[in-house]
Amino acid sequence: MRTSYVYQSRKKKKKMATYEMTISEITRVCKLIGVIRSFEDGRTDSAIKEKPFLEQMKKSLIEAHPTWDVVISPPRAACDVMVNSIRINLKLTDCKSSDNSMSKPSVYYSITGLTNYPYSSNWNEFFDRVANGQAKKVRDRTTEYHYLVKNKITGDVLLKSIFDIHTYVSNPSNHLQISWKNEFANIEYRTTDEEYLKKVQSLLRCIQKSVRDMIENSKRFAEADLTLLE
Repeated sequence: MRTSYVYQSRKKKKKMATYEMTISEITRVCKLIGVIRSFEDGRTDSAIKEKPFLEQMKKSLIEAHPTWDVVISPPRAACDVMVNSIRINLKLTDCKSSDNSMSKPSVYYSITGLTNYPYSSNWNEFFDRVANGQAKKVRDRTTEYHYLVKNKITGDVLLKSIFDIHTYVSNPSNHLQISWKNEFANIEYRTTDEEYLKKVQSLLRCIQKSVRDMIENSKRFAEADLTLLE
């Protein structure tokens, strides 16, 4: 029994060391990749530059670590890139406004560590899957969705798990937003293992509030007597 515990403990430490090195190296490499704004529309500019950015990131990581597994995802995938199995969403931003950050498969993956979420679903189906007893009770950062954020103005880089985000922003149209300006201001913020389950609940409550507001904002029209228009 003691031997098994020691083995598991060592295995966990090795896994965390690999994770921390991966996060550190991605951050280092991305700080060296320049992003020059070319279009007036910030979102258009970011969308066009994401693929070249990811390709340069992959090239730099593989040059430094030839054995690493770096996979750029196809369009509409649940993440933009996977590095050593860590799922990452890239954000190139000027940090002037909150960013839409909701993805049901990614939230589900972060909570359960499972990749079997369907391509499309409603919120009842999402809840049924999250509440079916398969949620992780102990935190595993390697199976959490991560945001890689490059500030196009300052060149600063942030790479955080969804559960290390300082503040979730509710929005009835997009369900989950994140203010990257606020996150850069709180770049050292991390959720402790002891606070992990409370942080999961905080994320779900934010999304729940967005869904409730969405329903309330549409309720009068949904229940309207349309025969009045005859």
